[in-house]
Formats: sequence, structure tokens, C-alpha cells
Amino acid sequence: MTKYKFKIVVVGDYAVGKTTLIINYTEKTFRGMYVPTVGVQFTKNTFKLNGDEVELTIWDIAGQEKFAKVRKTFYENAAGFIIVYDLTRKSTLENIINWYKDVLENTDEIPCVVIGNKNDLRDKREINNDNVSKVIEKNDMNIKVKFETSAKTGENVEQGFNSLIQQLINR
Repeated sequence: MTKYKFKIVVVGDYAVGKTTLIINYTEKTFRGMYVPTVGVQFTKNTFKLNGDEVELTIWDIAGQEKFAKVRKTFYENAAGFIIVYDLTRKSTLENIINWYKDVLENTDEIPCVVIGNKNDLRDKREINNDNVSKVIEKNDMNIKVKFETSAKTGENVEQGFNSLIQQLINR
């Protein structure tokens, strides 16, 4: 058994569900009340993945513009990152390029997974998979893995996080 230790950052616009995704991944529960992250929060989680022990520190970075200047320091020593957008708000998909650049300007070339959250809100959906692929291709983003999740139902949450961790293990 190998032991791994990783720091990942989770970024994206305000109210896309970053904190709720992290809570679903680490605690297997849903918190429906929106409470904005102030600056940064971090969560530690130790678990087994394919027989290996993984110690994960997840940094939940505030999406509000007023935290733009300070959040760059939170990227330091990150091994990978997740960009979250809201499937019910097209503007949050358009902003993934800004988050991508923001992280990579302050880190080495590190693996990234893109997560479209809130797929349980099908009647409010503004974004489809083709939209996401076009944004990634048009902006020459080195992203090979993308998921649609629901922090409410838990659909694909574990798969999204674990796919990033597997990329980090394989490096």
C-alpha cells in the first residue's frame, strides 16, 4: 500500500455549489442552505482508493470578486484543481477560462477536472455537454476530464473528485 498526500483547490464563481460538493464528497451529506465562503475554507480527508491511502486537503476558494487578490496565495503547493460551474447559469461556464488561467498563473501545470453542478435541476438547465466542450477547445484548455454532478443527490460527485486524485497518483 502506497500513501499519498495531496492539496487540491476547488474554484468557480459564487453559488455554483463548491462547498456543497466538498461536503457531499467528504461527508456524504447535503446541506441545502447557501452560506457564502469567506476567503477560504479547507477540509482534510483520509481514505483508501484502489488499495492506496490518500490524505487529501481540499481548499474551498471563495468565488466572489472581492477575494481575487488574496486567493492567489491559497493556490500555493496545489497538486491539482477542480473548476465548478452551475449548469443553470451560462455565465458560470463562460468564466471557467478565467478560473483556469487564475490557477495556472500561480501554480505549475497541474491536473484539472471541470465539474458542472446542479444536474438535478433539469428544468432550469442552460448548459449542455457540447457547450462545455466548445469552451474548453476554443480556449485551448488542457482539460481531459469533465463531469456533471449533483451535490444534492450525490450523482457523480465521488467520481469527479476521484478522477482528479487518480490523475495525481498516475503522475
